[in-house]
Amino acid sequence: LTTPSLAPSAPRELMATAKTGLPELKVAETWDSCIENTIRKLAYGTLGGGLIAVILFRGVAARSAVAGLGAGVGIGMGYTECKHEFELVDKAAAAK
Repeated sequence: LTTPSLAPSAPRELMATAKTGLPELKVAETWDSCIENTIRKLAYGTLGGGLIAVILFRGVAARSAVAGLGAGVGIGMGYTECKHEFELVDKAAAAK
């Protein structure tokens, strides 16, 4: 007795076409990686800033400010990397 696969075959086909070079899929993949990267850097920045704030500061306002600064640095790093990735996609599309 075999059970049919619950996952549709469309994502595999899309992944295969993404490697072949459709520009729409490259842009979608770039967006996915950028959002994931920015959220990860936001979390790391907030945690790092929060840890430093807990160690160095007593007041709630100072701790919040340092954690917010860490979050801002994380978002800024994510934005910069996304901007760079989209420039690479744009250059690759222009070269074709």
